Amino acid sequence: MRLGLRFWVAMLTLSSQPGFAEEVAHTLSEHDYLDDMPRVLTVSRLAQNVTDAPSAVTVIDRATIRESGAVDLPDLFRLVPGMYVGANAGYVYNTNHAVSYHGMTTAYPGNMQVLINGRSVYTPLFGGVKWSELPVALIDIERIEVTRGPNAASYGANAFFATINIITQHPSEISGNSTLLTHGNGRNEAFYRHAGKSGDWVYRATLGYRQDDGWQRRNDFKRTRFLNAQADYQIDLNNSLELEFGATDGERGEGNINEDPIVFLPRTKDISNFHGLARWKSHLSDDSELQLQAYHSYDRSDDATTSVFLPPVLIGLGVPAIVANNLVNNRLYINNDVVSERTDIEAQHTFAVGNNIRVVWGGSVRHDTMYAPFYLSTRKTDRFDLQRLFGHVEWRPHPMWTVNGGAMLEHNDFTGTDVSPRVSLNFKPHPQHAIRAGISSALRTPNYYEEKFNNRYYLPTTLAAPLPQALLLQLTANTGNVDPEQIVSREVGYVGRIGALSLDARVFSDRISDVIRFDTRTDFTVPAGVALLNKNGEVDTGLNSGDAAVEGVELQTDWKLGENTRLLFNYAHVSIRETHPNLKKNFPKSMPSNSFSALITQRFNADWDASLAYYQVGQTTQLGDGDPVDLIRKSDLRIARKFKQGNVGGEMSLVVENLFNDHYLEFADYNEAKRRARLNVKLDF
Repeated sequence: MRLGLRFWVAMLTLSSQPGFAEEVAHTLSEHDYLDDMPRVLTVSRLAQNVTDAPSAVTVIDRATIRESGAVDLPDLFRLVPGMYVGANAGYVYNTNHAVSYHGMTTAYPGNMQVLINGRSVYTPLFGGVKWSELPVALIDIERIEVTRGPNAASYGANAFFATINIITQHPSEISGNSTLLTHGNGRNEAFYRHAGKSGDWVYRATLGYRQDDGWQRRNDFKRTRFLNAQADYQIDLNNSLELEFGATDGERGEGNINEDPIVFLPRTKDISNFHGLARWKSHLSDDSELQLQAYHSYDRSDDATTSVFLPPVLIGLGVPAIVANNLVNNRLYINNDVVSERTDIEAQHTFAVGNNIRVVWGGSVRHDTMYAPFYLSTRKTDRFDLQRLFGHVEWRPHPMWTVNGGAMLEHNDFTGTDVSPRVSLNFKPHPQHAIRAGISSALRTPNYYEEKFNNRYYLPTTLAAPLPQALLLQLTANTGNVDPEQIVSREVGYVGRIGALSLDARVFSDRISDVIRFDTRTDFTVPAGVALLNKNGEVDTGLNSGDAAVEGVELQTDWKLGENTRLLFNYAHVSIRETHPNLKKNFPKSMPSNSFSALITQRFNADWDASLAYYQVGQTTQLGDGDPVDLIRKSDLRIARKFKQGNVGGEMSLVVENLFNDHYLEFADYNEAKRRARLNVKLDF
């Protein structure tokens, strides 16, 4: 790591020598710096060339989405260096993909901010994202921008390791009707989209159905239906109104008989969610824009579980028969319903100061509610409020230099007031080459699991004193007042284009403090007349304990090998080490040391093309529900043919996942992957 940092610093020092800079400045005008390098919107909230952005960013465009052959949105992130994706992780609250960046992965990773068109879809209970319940279809996505590195200066706490912004197609960019049908091993999907224009309105509406039978030997099926709609009204030349609405409902399987054969048994639960968003944009002048945004989201899961017949189980645990056989109820019923709502209002103003300075600033307020009677041990609805102020300045003192600086000030009910700053310096010796050095700090606010959980199994008996009147298994009893985790990240990177090769490389060094983990309470008080079943009387609580260092290198390339051939290649080496004791024993193993992916696409003619993807992930042991899993090698093949008949056009494609049928394990030993194939048919009319 030290050699890598010295190498990049040497390059920066050499290229910034006065003679070198003057020579380049004499041969390149300012116009030369307005090249065709990709532009991104997410990193700083300003539209920037990637050579000017303050952090590394991966852009997954429509072409890459199509060529990957992915059917699940999270699988696209296997093409991002430093990302870990584990399919169908967890089995208690929500069986879903685990998507994380640079480790610390659990079944519900909460160290990334995930947005859809700027709307946060981060869930506050366990953290993370319910990927399979998002009302968005891959055919509607224009591009995905992944900020690789802390981005709390722009999006606040939980933009800790990375930020994902999923940007859908604007209704004005499409018209007519489209259908997409998918059929394959354990997978069926159907989507219909209509887009059009009416007066000053442009609109799009998509209906979808997903059926996923999940992994073998698991109760993790999903049956979901969704609607997603967008409309844009051009009020006048300077003002526009954007509206979004989405809703999902369905059923899904939960529970794992091999992991919990007593209480959280295999079962079916109902899920539903919806959101509505309004965004007003006003162009105040050529270099000034005001944006007001408000959205409301609602998420519900109706879940109930009934345990097995408990007396013999309790006797096996050492409970006297006279107690075990005198329960008020011989089975435990748990109301595991979870209902959360979020209302968020944000204002943002972008303007320029002269020709060399651009500024974006704004603020937001958010109100969350959480109803989770089992996890919080109350039927009352809990409330969480958040206020934010943010700002970012981009300064170009010279066409070869870009300075970025910004910060987020936020106050929330869990941790109080926090500040997350960021600063970077970009040097461009040539319009298509930039060297970036930056430092940023971010915070991760504890979620409900870490701050307020008080879940337990409570079994009243019919006995009188001195025998116990109840049995108690206390799963978690949080004491609260957990501080946010903090990360300080330093990086030196290069982004540029050499002929047909686009290259993004960076060396990073992160220091994480106040890591949130669970440990035994020493002050838990058992109510009178209640017998505690916890082993050795140990009860867990969330607390801050332990520091860590995360260091490594990342490489990302996009190479046009020929007019009809394209190669994407990504590599990451990540090292996690404990710098202060008390972290979990598997913490340093929660990210593969080495991982890489490649996607090559070949177009044979105007109608036929094919792509082959290869993913390799090193050994890892994820936290929480995860298990040690060995090296993964996965190859996916896609063959596609476009066609047109009259006014109807379309494409038929065959996708084979895990082409060589390697029976690898992913995330945990209860997830065994096998070969799967599916056929996709898309029609446009």
